[in-house]
Amino acid sequence: MKFFWKLYLTIMLTVVTCFSIGGYLLIETGFKSSLQREIEMAYQENDILFSSFINEIFTLIDGYVDAKYSDSERFSIIQNSATTLRIQTFNGSISFCLRDKRGKMLYQNGGFSDDVSLIKKIKSGTRGYKIIKNNNKYKVHTLRKLELGIEDIDMYLENSRDISSLFNDRKDQYQTFIYCIGLLSLIGAVVIFIVTRWLVKPIKKLSQATKRIIAEGLDNEIVVTSDDEIGQFTKDFNTMTKRLMVSMDKLQEALNRQEIFVGNFAHELKTPLTSMIGYGDMLRSKKLSEEQIISYSDLIVQEGKRLEVMSMKLMELIVLKKQDFEMVETNIVDFFDEIKAIVAPIMRNSKIDFKVSVEHDVVLIENDLMKTVCLNLLDNARKAVIDNGIIEFMGVKDIDGYRIVIKDNGCGIDAKEIDKIKEAFYMVDKSRSRSAGGAGLGLAICEQIIKLHHGKMIIESIKNQGTIVTVLLKGGESVAKN
Repeated sequence: MKFFWKLYLTIMLTVVTCFSIGGYLLIETGFKSSLQREIEMAYQENDILFSSFINEIFTLIDGYVDAKYSDSERFSIIQNSATTLRIQTFNGSISFCLRDKRGKMLYQNGGFSDDVSLIKKIKSGTRGYKIIKNNNKYKVHTLRKLELGIEDIDMYLENSRDISSLFNDRKDQYQTFIYCIGLLSLIGAVVIFIVTRWLVKPIKKLSQATKRIIAEGLDNEIVVTSDDEIGQFTKDFNTMTKRLMVSMDKLQEALNRQEIFVGNFAHELKTPLTSMIGYGDMLRSKKLSEEQIISYSDLIVQEGKRLEVMSMKLMELIVLKKQDFEMVETNIVDFFDEIKAIVAPIMRNSKIDFKVSVEHDVVLIENDLMKTVCLNLLDNARKAVIDNGIIEFMGVKDIDGYRIVIKDNGCGIDAKEIDKIKEAFYMVDKSRSRSAGGAGLGLAICEQIIKLHHGKMIIESIKNQGTIVTVLLKGGESVAKN
C-alpha cells in the first residue's frame, strides 16, 4: 500500500473513531445525568407522598388507638384513607400504590404490577428505585417502607414517574449522531484527501527528483516551499545531492587524471624509446669502436632510468596532484646537452636539421619534469615539419630569468586553434597526429609542469610558416643564488 493511502486511511480512521467515542460518551453522560435527575425527582415525589400520607394517617391511627380498635380495623382505615390521597405536580397527579410486607397490592391508582423484587432489596429506613419498561414506555419506580409504629402493620409506599421522553431523546440523539458521523465521514474524506495529498506532495517531488537524478544526473534541485520537517528534509536532500555532485566531480576528476596519466605516459614513452631503439639499432647493425659501444650503451641505460623516474613523477604530478617537487640548481648547458643526446638520433632519422644554441646560466628546476617539457615540445616540432625541416633549440638569458625557445619551419597553427592546443586530448590535425603517434596530451602536461615552476609558455605561430614556443623560467642565476 502506498504511503499516501496509509496516511489517508490512518487519519480518516482516527478522526471517525475519536468522533464516535466522543459522541457516544457525550450522549451517555448527558443521558445518565438526566436519568439521575429524574430518579431524584421520583424520590422527591415519594417524599411528598410519604409526608402527606403520614400526616393524615397518624391522626386517624391515634384516635383509633384510644378507642381500642383492633389491628385489622386500623389496617382497614389506613387502606381506605389511601384512596383519598391525591398529590398534584406540574406533570399531573402522582401515581402511587400501597403494598403490604409480602408485596400484595393494597391500593394503586394505575400502572403498577405485582413485582415484589424491589421490596426484597430494601431494608427498614431505606429506599430504592427500579426502571421498568412496558410496551416501549419507561417508568422509574421508587419504594420506601412506612414506619407506622403499629405491630404487624408493615406497609410500603411506591410511586412511579414516566421517563419515556428521556429514552426517546437518547434514541433521537443517537440517530442524529449517526447522521453526523456519515456527514463527517463524507466531508472528512474530501478534506483529509486534500490535506493528505498536500502533505505527501513534497515526498512525491523528492521521489520524482530521485528518478530524474537516476535518469539525468545530479543537477536537479528541488524547490523548498515550507519550513516544516518535510521542508527541512527537502533542504537536507538538496544538500546531499550537492555533496554527491562534488564527490562525483572529484571521482570524475580522479578518473580524468588517471586517463591523462596513462595517455601521457604512453606519449612520453615514444621519444626515449625511439632514442633507445636508435642507439640499440646502431649497436646491432654497425661496427663500432669500444668507446662508441660504451657510450651508446650508457645512453640507453640513462634513458631507461630516466623513463623509470619520469613515470613515477608523472604519476605524482597528474594522479596524486603533488606540488612540492624538489627544485635543483641546474647548469643549463649540461641540461641542453642531455636533451640533444636524446633527440639527435631521432632528428637524423627524420632528416631534420637540428640546431642547438645555449647561453650559460644556472636555473632552479626539477630536472626530469623539465626534460619532459622540452622533449614534448621538440617532438611536436618534429611532427610539424615535412620537407627541408629545421628545428632550433635555444637557451637565452632574459632580464627576468631564462628563456627556452623551440622554433620550427613546419606547418604552423591557425590563430583560432592556439588557445585550444593546451587542452588535454586536443589535436589540431587529428589525422596527422594519429599517424605520428600523438595523443593530444603533450602541451597539457607541459603547461602543468611549467606552472609548477612558476613559469609561462608562449606560443606564436603562422599558418604554413612555422611555430615558436617560448618557455619563460623566472630567476636564472639570481634565483639560484638567493
